[in-house]
Amino acid sequence: MKDVIKNIIASKNVEKIFSYVLDRLFKNGPVSITDMEILSYLFIYQRDKFELHKNSILNFMSVFYKNVPRETLREAVFGQYKRFLHDKYQKYLNDNEYLTPVQADILKGIDSNNCFSFSAPTSTGKSFVFMKKIIECKNDVVVVVPSRALINEYYIKLCNSIEDKTINILTFIDKINTKRSKKNVFIVTPERCRELFKYKDKEEFVIDLFLFDEAQLSNQNDKRGLYYDSIVRRAYKKYPDAKFVFAHPFVSNPESQIIKNKLDRNKSDDRPYEQKNVGQIFIIKQGNDFFHFGIDKDIMGTSKVKCEFHPIKKVLKEGGSVLFYVPKQKIYDRRIITDFKEYIDSCKEIESERIDYYIDELIKITGGNTVEGENYYSQMISLLKKGIVIHHGSMPLQTRILIEEFTKEGLCKICFATSTLEQGINMPFDIVFVDRLEVKESLALKNLIGRAGRSSIDNKFDYGTVIIRTNMSGFRKVMLTSNVLDEVSSLDKIEDKDDDYNDFKESIIDGSFDDEYNLTPKEIENINKPNTQNIIIKILNSVFLNNELIPLDKISNDIDFKLELYSNFRKLYETFLDRNLSDAEADVLNTAIKIMLWRVYGKTFKQICWYRYSHAINSHSRSNENSAANYTTGFHEIPNKNLRRFPLYGAYNLAKDVDYDRIIFDTYDYIDKLIGFKLNDKFYASFIKYYESSSDQKAIKLANYIKFGTDNKKEIWMLRYGLTFEDIEILNDYIEKIDSEEIIFKKTITNVPEMYRQSINRFID
Repeated sequence: MKDVIKNIIASKNVEKIFSYVLDRLFKNGPVSITDMEILSYLFIYQRDKFELHKNSILNFMSVFYKNVPRETLREAVFGQYKRFLHDKYQKYLNDNEYLTPVQADILKGIDSNNCFSFSAPTSTGKSFVFMKKIIECKNDVVVVVPSRALINEYYIKLCNSIEDKTINILTFIDKINTKRSKKNVFIVTPERCRELFKYKDKEEFVIDLFLFDEAQLSNQNDKRGLYYDSIVRRAYKKYPDAKFVFAHPFVSNPESQIIKNKLDRNKSDDRPYEQKNVGQIFIIKQGNDFFHFGIDKDIMGTSKVKCEFHPIKKVLKEGGSVLFYVPKQKIYDRRIITDFKEYIDSCKEIESERIDYYIDELIKITGGNTVEGENYYSQMISLLKKGIVIHHGSMPLQTRILIEEFTKEGLCKICFATSTLEQGINMPFDIVFVDRLEVKESLALKNLIGRAGRSSIDNKFDYGTVIIRTNMSGFRKVMLTSNVLDEVSSLDKIEDKDDDYNDFKESIIDGSFDDEYNLTPKEIENINKPNTQNIIIKILNSVFLNNELIPLDKISNDIDFKLELYSNFRKLYETFLDRNLSDAEADVLNTAIKIMLWRVYGKTFKQICWYRYSHAINSHSRSNENSAANYTTGFHEIPNKNLRRFPLYGAYNLAKDVDYDRIIFDTYDYIDKLIGFKLNDKFYASFIKYYESSSDQKAIKLANYIKFGTDNKKEIWMLRYGLTFEDIEILNDYIEKIDSEEIIFKKTITNVPEMYRQSINRFID
């Protein structure tokens, strides 16, 4: 079989090609990239003939969730297989639900082993299996995912699937609602999962299942990768009776999780699945022209074939959607607007109440507006008018959730996204356009292009299109190369004696890590040193007057006072590192402390963005067209000894050129990646440990302000039940009682509009 693309388009040897691919599909299933390419081209260019073979194709693909008739003996075999799987796994299924062979095998792997690690392409339906398994567990379940946006996706699915309100579905680890709940489902990131280990000695939870979704995160060579493996090891050690499941995309050695974390091989199994439910074709854009090309040149053709239609414009005209995979810097410097102008211009503004709703909600969260040229103008929000969205990891969580809901609602025409989408968020598109091909990041690329094609329950063949700009050979190599995860954990790689994370690694390995405070023994020891205690006393005496927080104006307007306060917080952080910060690290920490203190004083996210924007644009002198932007320190990961000083905006930027979206994204990075991930634990533990030895009420107050943003007991309980400060503002007066046992609402709670009750609906009878 040769030159398949050219022959299908030219209607040559079409029946022979059908016979070839149907025979392979019947024998092997949908495991070959090339077979799925052939089916996609037949569907596009030979639609009438495809319809004659459609039932055989869908039956042989074993997409049993589609209601496909069976007319031949070979098709009938698959009908028998479909019924067999339904009967065997009946306890998981409703009458009209059916499993694919891969889904059934995943269930078998989980049920038969203490640990089961597997990989499968996007759209194989693993989420359906996970939902069924979570519901089936009689006791507590912990789902660990790489991002808080994915937490929300799981939360919505589970809330829709589980009507029983005696089951807590929580996006954090806490012992709440104990009087009413009989089971907890925790959906958390690795960072949030750490809270679990505070409860083990009290036997507060009986955990049946740990589910690690998108487990390739453990392969990252940074603090998150370290933290991921530390969670696996701590959980396996403290909950030996639980089942552990690891799910990856496109990985050839899923057993790496078992090997690297030293799990019991005798009670474990692993499986790489290659079955695909969605076909894909591949196109290269050269100049203004588009050309088909195949992954297997020997079968699909050695030369590219001209595409006689414009695939992007065609999809947009037909109401489909396109994902442009771009570097984050192109979003930041707005090159996406010039590079993809023809597609953006083809999207006209849409008159829609739903789009207006999303724009209004984003304005409330971020403080941006849609009037170009005015202060706080947000291009991200403004583009929604055309059905164009931006998606990347530095967007505020609530913003990302809204963007994803916008897309799933069918309002998105174009999405400009970074590799954040490869973290498993279910946002499929008709076309994925790869603007920059990063061959070295092949696993992320494969996962991302897996978004091309929508798997549906309709009785039809589903396919998507992937378009690249350059490097067909590099792309083919990515598609054909197996992705192998490291089988040695970063925890076990202590190479540089000056590594800031060595103490963390050693304490995880030897079991001395403090579960109560999420700190190493050395860090706990440093807190208790007299010099550290003196720093803590200075901070408390600075920010409290008569046991009440001093006015924020005192910190903002008294430069000497502010410098001394920041200096003491910096010294406190340095005690955890056992070294002084570099000037660049200190710049980042000072900005983080400023933002942290604003949060202590109850400032909302949008208010903090406004403050930072006003400083950046030098608001007192912006009326001058040529006034320079103020120096603003951009977010960067610390500790990092090699960090160099840099501004968020270039040294010669004018105030009028300051981008409010950059302020939004940078502020969220500070809050999420530095304050939330690193600083809160250290500062909270410092003040709590000091309170334990001194009984100084100021210490526990500041600890609560840092962790919760309030010292009000009722508000803290509301936050522990998953409410935000925005929720508290609306719902506070409707709550009669709240504690660890239950939350009781006044009868007037029914007067609150449904949209404001979403965070508490599961607690209302």
